Amino acid sequence: MKKPLRLLAALGLCLLAAAAPAQHVASALPPGKQMKIVVPFSAGGTSDILARALAQRLGERLGRTVIVDNRAGAGGSIGTEAVVRGDSDGTTILIHSGAIAVDPSLKRKLNYDVQRDLVPVTTAVIGPFALLVNPALPVHTVPELLSYAKAHPGKLNYGTPGPGSSIHMTTEYFKTLAGIDMVHVPYKGAGPALAGAMGNEVQVIFDPLATGKKFAQSEKLRALAVSTGKRSELWPEMPTISEGGVRGFDTGVWYGLYVPSKTPSAVVEQLNAEFVAILKAPEFVAWLRDQGLEPVADTPALARQRLAEDIQRWARVIKTAGLQIE
Repeated sequence: MKKPLRLLAALGLCLLAAAAPAQHVASALPPGKQMKIVVPFSAGGTSDILARALAQRLGERLGRTVIVDNRAGAGGSIGTEAVVRGDSDGTTILIHSGAIAVDPSLKRKLNYDVQRDLVPVTTAVIGPFALLVNPALPVHTVPELLSYAKAHPGKLNYGTPGPGSSIHMTTEYFKTLAGIDMVHVPYKGAGPALAGAMGNEVQVIFDPLATGKKFAQSEKLRALAVSTGKRSELWPEMPTISEGGVRGFDTGVWYGLYVPSKTPSAVVEQLNAEFVAILKAPEFVAWLRDQGLEPVADTPALARQRLAEDIQRWARVIKTAGLQIE
């Protein structure tokens, strides 16, 4: 009888060890308290769709309710400030696009400091932009676009969903590195901007890969390249802008998760572990790729580094472009 008892005891220890991570996470979060992911934009956008997918899976993993709270307004500042002023116990989480790195340089009246008042949990995902042109424009490659733009300075218009948007910043970054002059035409949203490109009101536009690829395949727009430094697995035959001669061009739309700065480091690490597990699950990766996104799922330290580097990059772009600060 002693041997079976020893085996049972060993099995019990193994089960306890396997359960330890879940117990550790549960003990670091307030027991039974509802969690929320704050989206600082309206429902229906990429950040909202991603937040809902993450909230569902996080709730399943933790065995508690995780809701999505849309706090739109002021270009994302209202929702961001709500998290900065929110509970610092891991139950209030912000999801934000890379535009969070633009705000410090573009917006004068921020009631918070992005790097001081928020702690990154992880960079969740990144998605390339597609560089698109109206089919009437006689260019089929990035080098041809650069040659045309330099031969016709100030004659090409480029569209964006609005001033200060990630697409606006990406295009200004492109102009700066390429040394070309194009005229900004801001629209009220991505839909109108794309309609403007298809109607030839603007000749050049960046758009997230998932939708940009569809417009290119339908021949409503012509795709020239993707914005990331490496070719995208989502469109491997499409060259990069860097390959086209704009050396060092590497950007895309990314979404990060943040908590208030006073959140205990142990909680931050545990939330990171949960989100990384979700983001790397094969079925979730497949879902992300359908949205034109790739998981990043990095550490808090690497997410902090990405944020700091992007804040510096966009500050340089904004200064070079002479963009007005709100």
